[in-house]
Amino acid sequence: MVILAPVGRDAALLARTLSALEIDIAVTRDASALMEVLAEGAGAVIIADEALTSATLNVLRIWLSAQLPWSDLPFIVLTSSGVPTRESHLRARELQALGNVTLIERPVRPDTVESSTRTALRARMRQYEIRSRQEALVQANADLEQFAHSASHDLREPLRTIGTYSDMLVRDYGNVLDERGNKYLNVIAKSVSRMDLLLSDLLSYSQASSISGEAVELSPSNRALEAALKNLDGSILLSNAKISVAEMPAVRMRESHLSQIFQNLLGNAIKYRKEGCPPTIEIFTRRSGGNWTFTIADNGIGVEAAYRESIFGIFQRLHNDNKYSGTGMGLAICKRIVERYGGQIWVESESEEGARFSFSVPG
Repeated sequence: MVILAPVGRDAALLARTLSALEIDIAVTRDASALMEVLAEGAGAVIIADEALTSATLNVLRIWLSAQLPWSDLPFIVLTSSGVPTRESHLRARELQALGNVTLIERPVRPDTVESSTRTALRARMRQYEIRSRQEALVQANADLEQFAHSASHDLREPLRTIGTYSDMLVRDYGNVLDERGNKYLNVIAKSVSRMDLLLSDLLSYSQASSISGEAVELSPSNRALEAALKNLDGSILLSNAKISVAEMPAVRMRESHLSQIFQNLLGNAIKYRKEGCPPTIEIFTRRSGGNWTFTIADNGIGVEAAYRESIFGIFQRLHNDNKYSGTGMGLAICKRIVERYGGQIWVESESEEGARFSFSVPG
């Protein structure tokens, strides 16, 4: 606990009160000494109003602006008593520049000091606890992302070996094996293919997690869409999909990331179509504050209300592999990319009524 009280008996009174509570204190007589103590760390600060000159307030403002986002040092300011005046209101407003500030009128009562100090120190302790938890969470996420990245690479080698030897078995001994043996080899081949796809999506998710939060230059979204449509050309032809596109804006997002979102959402719109009903897909945009919102609307099987949130989780699939292929990672990848750019993604849909997937990104 730091005390700045250059004149009068305030410093002695505060020191006695806080020492009785077994609180470590440091008494300073000027702003320079105060800043030296703050540089070493403090739980809270008690300051006499007369010590807060314009110069001292300015120094404290600069120091506070340089602190980490989690830090919100509590200040307790001892003010003069008396009838409130215009000057006292202006002074109180000026003191708000300290941020987390509590005003106590003189004469100061020891129990008031004790209560205010305990509250301030508890608040400061909670800040440190939250910071510790956040750091642990950040480290856990970093470890998980590193594991996902490593696993997606390292697991591919034995997987390729399994696939290669399975192909060799089919080539060299396929005519020797009976129907059951060939069926087993076919199951192995399908499982290898699915595992390879899972690892590819896991790697994509890991890469999306490492996207920097830094602002990027404006990029024309129509180019990203064209790249996605080119990759989906085969699916579009086979399904006889009809896709209409509104005017596409420029957004602050890397073209490859935006293209990946378009490809996943359009691929889903084509995949989850109604039987005997060619997909009809509309892509349109609207301005919303500083962001652009993109919407991909389709006439497919839709999403039940109960699953509108869960479908954005990793490995979340609402249908079995026999009817719809996939890993359940596509929407999770989209969500992670959009959130890395400070945007949001959501779906509006009813079962059998089509779906409207929307996402917002900086414009």
